[in-house]
Amino acid sequence: MEDPYWQSFMEQAVRLIYFLAESPDQLCSRLLQRCARLLLDQIAEGGEVNKDVGQLQDGSLEASEQSEQVNCVCLAQLLALCGCVAFWQVSHLERSVSAELRRRRGETEEREEKEKGPASKAKQVVGESAMEEELGLIGASAEDTEAELIRKICETELLAEGNLLSAFLPLLVKVCSSPGHYSHPQLTTAACLALSQYMMISPSVCEENVRLMFTVLERSTLPVVRANAIIALGDLTVRFPNILEPWTQNLYARLSDEVPSVRQTAVTVLTQLVLKDVLKVKGQVSEVAVLLIDPEVHISSLALNFFNELSSKDNAIYNLLPDIISRLSDPERGMSSEDFNTIMKQLFSYITKERQTESLVEKLCQRFRTATTERQWCDLAISLSLLSMCERGFKRLQESWECYSDKLTEPGVYQPLLSITAKLRRGAKPQFKAQVDDFEKRLTAVHTRGLENVESPEMDEENQKAEGSTKRMVACTPRPTRGRQKSKRGQSKSSISGCDDDAFVTPRQSRKSRKPAVTFSSDEEEDEDAVMAESETPKVLTPISRSSRRTRLRN
Repeated sequence: MEDPYWQSFMEQAVRLIYFLAESPDQLCSRLLQRCARLLLDQIAEGGEVNKDVGQLQDGSLEASEQSEQVNCVCLAQLLALCGCVAFWQVSHLERSVSAELRRRRGETEEREEKEKGPASKAKQVVGESAMEEELGLIGASAEDTEAELIRKICETELLAEGNLLSAFLPLLVKVCSSPGHYSHPQLTTAACLALSQYMMISPSVCEENVRLMFTVLERSTLPVVRANAIIALGDLTVRFPNILEPWTQNLYARLSDEVPSVRQTAVTVLTQLVLKDVLKVKGQVSEVAVLLIDPEVHISSLALNFFNELSSKDNAIYNLLPDIISRLSDPERGMSSEDFNTIMKQLFSYITKERQTESLVEKLCQRFRTATTERQWCDLAISLSLLSMCERGFKRLQESWECYSDKLTEPGVYQPLLSITAKLRRGAKPQFKAQVDDFEKRLTAVHTRGLENVESPEMDEENQKAEGSTKRMVACTPRPTRGRQKSKRGQSKSSISGCDDDAFVTPRQSRKSRKPAVTFSSDEEEDEDAVMAESETPKVLTPISRSSRRTRLRN
C-alpha cells in the first residue's frame, strides 16, 4: 500500500546503512535484489488474479485498474530505492573510501620514515626546505591519484554490465521518456529523481540523459516533478559544470513557471549557483528581476535577497543593467510601464558611483539608436531619469544629444528627461544651473516644434558669424557712382585699408549700357567731370555753337 512516510523512511535507512555498515554496498545490493523479487512475485500474482476475475464481466475493469495501481506504487518504491542507493554509493566512495585511502597512505609513509633510521633523518635536516617542497608535491600527487581512482571506479565499475545498479537504468529512462504510458504521479516523480541520482555517478551517463532531464523539466504536468528536476539539475551543475553550461537558459526559464512553488525552487537554486560562482551571471538575470514584482511575497523577497547579495560583487549589477533593460523593454514580453519603473527603481538603487552613472548615461543614450519602438524609447528615458545624475553624467547626456533628440516629440521621452533637469537644478551652482536651463529650453523647443524646426546652438553661432561678416562686407564695400569717376591713389588705398581682408569681397563685374551725357570742359583738369543725369538731358538735341577760348575770356 502507498505510505506517505515510506520515502523519508527509506532515505534515512539507506543513509544509516552507509554510515554504520561494514560493507554497505553488499548489504544494499541484497536489499535491492529482495525488493525486485517481491515486485516480480506481486506482478505474477496480479496477472493470475486478473485472469480469474476477467471471466466476470462486471468486475474485470475494476480489478485490472486496482492491480495496475498497486504495481505502479511498488515499482515507484523500487526505483526510488535504486536512486537512493546510487547516490549514497557515490558519496560513500568519495568520502569514506577516499578518507580510508588517505589514512592508509599516511600510515605507510610514517612506517617508511621509521624504517629509514637516524641516518636518513640527518640527511633530511641538510635539505629540509627542499624536502618539504618535494614532500608537498608528493602528497598532492598522491591525493590526485586517489581522486582519479575514485573517479575511475564511478565511471567504469558502478554502472558496468555486471553491476546491479546498471540493470535498473534502462527502466528509469523508459519511464521518464514515456509520460503518457507511465502517468502515475508517484511513479513519474520517483523515476525522474532516481534518474538524476544516476546521472551524478559519471559524466558519460549525465551527458547521455541531460536532454531527457530538461525535457521532463519543461513538459511535465506535475509541479513536484519540475521542482525536483530543478534541484537535481542544480546539483548536476555543481558536479559537471561543463556539461550543464549550454543548458543554463533552460534553468532560468523556470523562473516564469505558472506554479509559485516551482518559481520559488528555481530562484532558490539559481541564487546558490550564481552567488557561489558556479553559473556565470548573464542577461538571463532579467528573469530574476521580474520576480521583484511577483504577487507572492516570499518569492519577491527571495529575488530581492538575490540582488542584495549580487550587489556585493564588484560591478555585477552595473554590467548587467543594459541587457536587463533591453530584455524587459522587449515588446514581446508585454510588461507594463509601472512594473518596469518599479523594477528599474530597485536596480538603479545599487548604482552609487559617479563613474558608473556617467558610463550608464552614455550606454543608455546609445541604445536609442537601436531601439525601434516608442515603448523602448520611453523605457530608456525612464531609466535615465532614475539614475542619480551628476554633473559629469549631465555632460554625457548633452554630448549624446543626437541619439535621442529626434525622439523628443514623444511625451514618454520628453517628460522623463525634463524631470532630470528639475533634479539637477536643486542646489546647483549658478553656472551649472544656467547650463541646465539652456538644456531644458532645447528640450522644450524640440518637443513643441520638432527637431527640424529648431536649430542647434552650433548652427546659431555659425549664423551669427555669417551675419556679422556680411555686415562688415557691406560697410566696407564702396557705393558705385554714376558715370566715370577719377579717384586718387591715396583715396583708393585708404578705402581698401578701411575694411578687413577677410570681409572684402570683390564685386561681380557687370556690363551696363552707357547713358548719354553732355560733358563740359573746365579750367581745372584735376576737378571731377560733371555728369548730367538722363532726366536733365533735353529730349531734343540742338547744336551748340562753340566759341574759342579767347572769346570766352573776353566776355
